[in-house]
Amino acid sequence: MSVLLLSAAACGGGGAAPAGPGAASSSPSPTTSSVPSSPTPPPPMPLPSPSGPPQSRPTQGTPPGDTAPAPGQLDASALPGGYPHDVTLAQGGKVVVIHADEAGCDHIMAAAGEQTAQQAVVIVTVTKAPHGQMCPMHVREVSLPVPLAEPLGGRKLVLRPGP
Repeated sequence: MSVLLLSAAACGGGGAAPAGPGAASSSPSPTTSSVPSSPTPPPPMPLPSPSGPPQSRPTQGTPPGDTAPAPGQLDASALPGGYPHDVTLAQGGKVVVIHADEAGCDHIMAAAGEQTAQQAVVIVTVTKAPHGQMCPMHVREVSLPVPLAEPLGGRKLVLRPGP
């Protein structure tokens, strides 16, 4: 019995009733306290404001520092259905960034193509898994930067499918 009481005392079981007949009760006598019975939680601390740029790119909208091509400047009409055509311009228009979702075994690549005074072509290639291959069921967001020889400026941006 003494082992049981020592175990209970060591584990913080001071409020447990002693076991066995003839055991003396050692429960504390009720006392009054000035502490309220249900304490209120402290107010939440405000989060510190970030001192620099965000560490990741947002999943929706134009990322900070990027711009969208002007209306009518993007021509993605040659791309088949399911190819990415969400585009922003970074570094003052010197880099075209293709935003896409890759799923499972699919892989998306983008590279600069022909660049003239009138247009800049970006070749977008989507590689799919062979029919019947088992692939994981997950989607990853990717941003594919494509550097141009000169900033896009007023040129047309043409997206074409790759081989």
